[in-house]
Amino acid sequence: MSLSVRDVMERALRLNGALGAGDTPGADDLADVFTAFNTMKRAWFGTLIGPRMSPQALTQSPGQAENGGEYALPAAAFTLSAPLKPHSGARFGVVDANLDFATCNCTINPNGRLINGAAASLVLSTSGVGGRWWYRGDVGGWILEADFAAYDSAVEWPDAMIAYMPYMLALVIAPEFNTELRQDVIAGAAEGRAFMARTYGRRGRNGLEPPVGVPAAG
Repeated sequence: MSLSVRDVMERALRLNGALGAGDTPGADDLADVFTAFNTMKRAWFGTLIGPRMSPQALTQSPGQAENGGEYALPAAAFTLSAPLKPHSGARFGVVDANLDFATCNCTINPNGRLINGAAASLVLSTSGVGGRWWYRGDVGGWILEADFAAYDSAVEWPDAMIAYMPYMLALVIAPEFNTELRQDVIAGAAEGRAFMARTYGRRGRNGLEPPVGVPAAG
């Protein structure tokens, strides 16, 4: 499958009823849906995918990141190790609090996993530019949390998850396009959210939490 961003957007418009079969969406519609897709994507992190970030400070290098920690690092070259034994949906982040990564590089050790698709450590060397990463267990890699750059961008989730995204996006854009969705589209969006929560659900920095929508035992 491996749908592109454009594929997801066009299918969402068809499920939404704003685009007929075989038709091509206009530039304005694509731009609006692209913004909605990126907004929806940002909203998944800390809700359906992993924990909300908790600000943390480290003073000695090397430092060890924990799931859910977002680290403001000292004004010195620093090495930070990604969380050990991450589960799918784990998250961590780095902030260039002193705006000096250009002179005091931050090196992220992926701890035996991939980061941004590479096995080597990642060096952050642009002042003011940190990042947040989430862990995709099926490929064993940390993936940068970022907006889709273009319509032809790949969607960085497994195919089984991408299959639900047109339904989820169709629901998000329905008010903007003033459309009334079919019940199967609404159900597909709900199933997609539930699937994402089960796969990448929130867990605390130092313990496990049930996925979103699943009550805790007891």
